[in-house]
Amino acid sequence: MMPTAALSEQPSTNPFPGQTGIDSTPVPVLFHIVDFGDGGIESSLIQWLRVFDRTRFAVTLSVMHPSPAFENRFRALVPPDVKIEILAEKPWLNTFQARRYAKRLGKLGRIGRDVFNTLVVRPYVKRRVETLARQHALIVDYDMSLRRLAGQFDIAWLGVNHFSFDARLASRPRRQRRLAEQFARYDGVAALNDHMAAEARAMFGSGLKRIFVLPNAIDIERIRQNGQISEAAPCDAPYIVSVARLDEIQKDHRTLLRAYAELVRDGQIVEHLVIVGDGAFRRELEGLANELGIAARVHFMGYRNNPHALVARARLQVLSSRYEGMPMVLLEALALGKPVVASDCPTGPREILGDGRFGLLVPVESVDEMANALRRVLTDDTLCADMQARALERAEEYGIAASNERFARCVAALLAR
Repeated sequence: MMPTAALSEQPSTNPFPGQTGIDSTPVPVLFHIVDFGDGGIESSLIQWLRVFDRTRFAVTLSVMHPSPAFENRFRALVPPDVKIEILAEKPWLNTFQARRYAKRLGKLGRIGRDVFNTLVVRPYVKRRVETLARQHALIVDYDMSLRRLAGQFDIAWLGVNHFSFDARLASRPRRQRRLAEQFARYDGVAALNDHMAAEARAMFGSGLKRIFVLPNAIDIERIRQNGQISEAAPCDAPYIVSVARLDEIQKDHRTLLRAYAELVRDGQIVEHLVIVGDGAFRRELEGLANELGIAARVHFMGYRNNPHALVARARLQVLSSRYEGMPMVLLEALALGKPVVASDCPTGPREILGDGRFGLLVPVESVDEMANALRRVLTDDTLCADMQARALERAEEYGIAASNERFARCVAALLAR
């Protein structure tokens, strides 16, 4: 790991310097996210809020904008002992955001939003964050949306990156330089796996103070309980399940649909395909299923608060993506004892599946390889049983105990001034 840069010797105004949670007083930690949509970042944050060690940490959640997804779904999923702070809590501060959520923000509206955010929202939020900083020992900027403020207010800052640096930034040198300057303000940057951390070291060099590897956490027992909840069957046949946002910029349902169409044409499987998730590409993907002649066997289920009930009854789970971070859906599938097939994309699937020991990896955008992998799991009972036996063993490495130890070490390092 990169060494921690020297910290200021000026007297601290923060009441929690050096606190590590080893004593009886929990460390007050502020987790922040700009808003809630339907992505994996939101789901992984909820998992952290559920599993963190209450004897070591007292957690507050700050949300910039109260999105419909937060108010209608996620607020109820936040544990009752986690205090919630809406930073832009006044309705007039959310005028443009409300129009964006309603998909009524045109080009002129976007310009107006940017000006309004710069002149009004950001200064207001800065004051709110400064006030909250005095009450906490650490800010975990979970989507790095506060990176313009990072390093301020005499408090430790941890920024969490959820995607491959190379996939998002390799072809954008100007954005790389801008983000390098902003990331350097954090006391530490957390990557979700070793591959992502290596990308950060290669891209940003000594500009980052510290790099931590902090994988997503899962509550295995809760996931299994959710899997036992009665759910109406999506179809009368056995099925394969995919759980992913319908966003073809990052995900790759087109390859999955074409691979599944190959299996149907071969006539070797009876399984249907169940797709859980929603997004801007849903109509296009439904059209592709129809064009491929498989619409009757492909079931678009939309977003589900509890996808585990559908995953638990599936033959296997498949993830088709162009790039990832540390996909929660693979960890959750392993917790449910499911065989997994995933794109070998940067980053996450290879590390979770242990170079193929805990699931099958296929090249990105390879229809034939995806079809072959699905066929192998569905037709080879020995392979399927072996993958099921290994699944929970792998999931335990991301469970509550292991995750809390990693987080505690990270916090102790950041607060050791």
